[in-house]
Amino acid sequence: MRDIVFPDNNEAAFLARAKTLGIEELVFVYEDPARISGTEGAKPALLAHPQGIGKARAKTEIVLLKSSDQDLHTIEHTAPDILFDLEASPKFDALHQRASGLNHILAAVCAKNGVTIAFAFNSLLAAPVERRAILLGRIAQNIQLCRKYRVPMKIASFARTPGGMRSPEDLAALFRVLGMRQQEIRDASD
Repeated sequence: MRDIVFPDNNEAAFLARAKTLGIEELVFVYEDPARISGTEGAKPALLAHPQGIGKARAKTEIVLLKSSDQDLHTIEHTAPDILFDLEASPKFDALHQRASGLNHILAAVCAKNGVTIAFAFNSLLAAPVERRAILLGRIAQNIQLCRKYRVPMKIASFARTPGGMRSPEDLAALFRVLGMRQQEIRDASD
């Protein structure tokens, strides 16, 4: 399994924790391109802003984008590799459809441009208790939309501390409950 984490000068602790959890590969995500050069034992990636995806792509092979209101425009013009935190939208859910950040139009554009939708376990872990149920429902809806439009999916911890990392089996169990099929979990874990 490959896990995505956000180190803050604690790369060695992340690597040690990954070894104990049985995680084969780590992706270190940085906001500052200058920090990429010193990553030993893990793949570097950049967290880009919607306007800076082109510059980030020149510096690293993996570019991540945190969801915002400009997702559709950004993905149509300069697509990142991974789009995450879609379910963190502050909008209220409607009666029959959740404001999950992903709709059929965005899903089709993501599938066409090869953008992977990532589900961050850390957003569930850091959310207040009363908000977790809303996030779980939104993730379940996004899984259904990704399946329908054949959008690649990725599950990872997106941990900011080594203690926030979870074993691949724990993540697989959670996403199986949320509606992912066994083959989708295998594909999303690699």
